[in-house]
Amino acid sequence: MANSSSLKLLIELAQQQTDASARKLGQLNYQQQEAEKKLNLLLQYRQNYQLQLQSSIANGIDQIEWRNFNAFLNKLDAAVTEQRQAVLHAKTLTTIANNEFLACQRKLKSYSTLSKRQHMAETLKQNKLEQKLLDEFAINSFWRNSSSS
Repeated sequence: MANSSSLKLLIELAQQQTDASARKLGQLNYQQQEAEKKLNLLLQYRQNYQLQLQSSIANGIDQIEWRNFNAFLNKLDAAVTEQRQAVLHAKTLTTIANNEFLACQRKLKSYSTLSKRQHMAETLKQNKLEQKLLDEFAINSFWRNSSSS
């Protein structure tokens, strides 16, 4: 069984890894949320621009304006596609970081469990030693009292 100071060092290192992993996960969650916000803004902007195009078509639109609307909508579609990829990438990174965080937590919990078991074993050993000393004292006391009688 590992000695107490080695186990304590392992627990401290595991705690540091868990803390670092939690910070990383928090940062990646934030980046994912920001990517999703940006995607939603692009989708909303595209929808508004589509409505503006429909309104212009209803009021009459010349060919140059039509081409400009279509060209801009194509650029918005490309931006939406790119942002969807960014969101997907951010989700993947967040999932990986979450798995790493959970692994760090399991490792820390394992070390803590080992430490508790070691402490319980040491306590049990100490209790047995104390009981042995008390028994020896009682036996010696009994023999002294019976030999002096």
